[in-house]
Amino acid sequence: MFSYFALITLVQLSGLLIPFIWFLISATNRWRVWGTVAVVVLFIASFVNNYFVLPDLAYPSLIDGWIMWLIGGLIVVAVLRRFVFRVGRNAQPVTRETDNWLTQWFTRIGVSFGWLGRVAGAAVLAVVLFVILGSVSAIITQMNPKPAVQSIKTDMNNTTKNAPMPVIKDSAETPVVNAPQTVSTDMNNSLNSFKNSNVYDLNHMRVQMYQGKMVYVAPVEFSGGFWRYIHYKQVPGYFMTNATEKNADPKFIKKPMKYTPSAYFNNDADRRISAHSLGYTMVGDTAQLEVDDKGTPYYVRTLVKPISYFNRNYDYTHYKVAVLNTITGKVNVYSPNDVPSFVDITVTPELVAKEVTMFGKYRHGFWNATSFGGHTDVMKPTQAGTEGGDKLTPYAYKGRIYYFTGMTSVNSHQSSILGYTFVDARTNTLHYYREQGNVMTPERAISYAQQDINPQNYKGTLPLLYRINGDPTWVVSMLDRDNNSFMKYVYLKADGNNQSGTYAVGDDAQSTLALFEQRLGAKTGMSTGKVGDKTISGTIQRVAKPDDKTILFILRNDSHVYALDTSSKDFKPTEQFLQAGDKVSFKATATASDTAEASVSLTTFKNDSLKVK
Repeated sequence: MFSYFALITLVQLSGLLIPFIWFLISATNRWRVWGTVAVVVLFIASFVNNYFVLPDLAYPSLIDGWIMWLIGGLIVVAVLRRFVFRVGRNAQPVTRETDNWLTQWFTRIGVSFGWLGRVAGAAVLAVVLFVILGSVSAIITQMNPKPAVQSIKTDMNNTTKNAPMPVIKDSAETPVVNAPQTVSTDMNNSLNSFKNSNVYDLNHMRVQMYQGKMVYVAPVEFSGGFWRYIHYKQVPGYFMTNATEKNADPKFIKKPMKYTPSAYFNNDADRRISAHSLGYTMVGDTAQLEVDDKGTPYYVRTLVKPISYFNRNYDYTHYKVAVLNTITGKVNVYSPNDVPSFVDITVTPELVAKEVTMFGKYRHGFWNATSFGGHTDVMKPTQAGTEGGDKLTPYAYKGRIYYFTGMTSVNSHQSSILGYTFVDARTNTLHYYREQGNVMTPERAISYAQQDINPQNYKGTLPLLYRINGDPTWVVSMLDRDNNSFMKYVYLKADGNNQSGTYAVGDDAQSTLALFEQRLGAKTGMSTGKVGDKTISGTIQRVAKPDDKTILFILRNDSHVYALDTSSKDFKPTEQFLQAGDKVSFKATATASDTAEASVSLTTFKNDSLKVK
C-alpha cells in the first residue's frame, strides 16, 4: 500500500517536473542541492497527507493538482531566476522596459511595484487562471446535467400497477419494517453481549437480505480511538436483527474483523479500498458492512467517476463496486454486472439520493428547471426517508432491496405525490411509476399521525406505502421521542386526508390492520354477507385493544376478526374484561369484501364466562 500512495504522490507532483528542469538549468550548484532537498521534503509531506487524508482520486481532481503544481512551480522558478540567480554575467538591473505587461500597465496609471509586488502580481495571475478553470468547470457541471441524467438506467411506467410495492391481502400479514432508530437503540442496549464491550461502539447500520430475510447489520467499531486500536487490533464481530419482526432481538455474531473503518494504518478499510480506486471517487462517508449467506463480513463501497474534466456530474452507469474481506484484507473491484450475489446494495444511498434528485429536476434539461423554463415534469424527492439525507427508505420486495421515495412537486404549496421511484440497490436501475390517484406525501402523513391521530409526544418515522385492498396506505411507526422505543402503528389511507374512518392506531401491525380495514369498510358501506345471517358462538382465542374505542378478538376455528365498539351506548363496562378462553355468542355484520372483519352487534353480545351478580 505504501508503494501505491507513493505512486499517487508522484502523479500529483508530476506537474513540478517542467519547473524543476527549468530550475536545474537556471540555478547554481548550491541552489540545485537545496532545490532537490525541497522537492524531496515536499514529496514526503504530500505522501503523508495522501496516506492519512485519502484525497479524491478521480481524474479531474488529479488534473487540478497537476495544474496547481505546474503553475506554482513556474512562478517560483521565474521569481528565483529573475531576482536571485541573475542569469548571465552581464545581467542588468530590472527596468521598466523589461517589466511585464501587467507591471507596465499599473505604472502608466501611477502605481509602481518593487520586486515583491511583481511576485505578488504573478501569483495573483496564477490564482485567477486557476479560478477561471474552476469556474468554467462549475458552470458546465451546473448547466449541462443532461449527460449525467442520460447515464441513469431508467424504466418509465405510466401507472403503479407493476410497482414493487408490497400488497397486503389479509390481516395475517405483518407488513411493517422496524424503524432503524429503534433497532439501533436495541443493538446499543445489547453491547454487553461480548467481552470488553465498553471499548466498542456501533457507528452505522445497513439493510440487506440474509438467507431470504430482510435484516439490519451493524458492525462493532472501536470507540476509544488510536490507543484502543493498538491494544485490541481487531473488533469481535457484528450485530444482526430481523427487520420485519416487531420484537426481534439483536443477535451478536462473533466474527473477529481485522480490517474495518475504525482501524488504523494499512488495516483501515477505507484506506485499503482507496488503494484500488485510482480514477474514481469513493462515495459516502465510509464503507458499509454486508455479509454473505455463511455470515462472512465484507465492507462494500461504491466508486464513481465524473462525466469529464469540465463536467463533474457523476456517470451513473460506469461505476465500480469495491468489496473488502474484513478477515483477509483482500479487495476486489467489480463492474456492476460482476458483483458477487451476496452483495445486495452496490450503490450507496448517498449516490442514489443524488441520482433521484437529478432525475426529478433535470429530466428535460437545465433550462426547463429554471424560472425561464416551463417546469415540465420537474419534481423533487420527498424528505421523510431513513437514508440518503432523509430522501430514501429501503424496501424488500421479492428478495431484492429497493430504495423508495415519493416524487412531489417543487411547488411548496402542493402536498400530493406525482409518482414513485424505486431504485434497485443492486443494479442501480431507476424505476419510475406515475401516480394517477390522489396520494398525500409521507411528510403530510407523519404530520397527521403526530398532531391529530396520535397526539401523544411520539415522533413518526419510517413512512412506508402499501396497497391494502387496492388502496395506497401509509404505515407510520410512532416512537418515543426520548429513547426511540416503538410505541404504536398508524395506518392512514393515502387519499383520506385524515378524515374520520380513514385511519387506525394500534400496538401491533395485525390488529391495527384489522381495525383499519374495518373502518374503511364501515365508511364505504361494504358488506360481505359472510357473517350476520345467524348467531355466532365460540371460544375466544386472542384479544387485542388497538385503541381506547375498539376491542378486537378472534374465535377458535374462525378466520374472522370481530370488533367491539367501546364508544357505543350499548357497550357494557364489564365487556372490557374480555379475554382468551371466554365463551361468547353474538350477531355481527361484515365490513369489508376482501377481508374477514365484522362489527359485533352489542345488543346481541353475550359472554357466558363473565357473570356479574
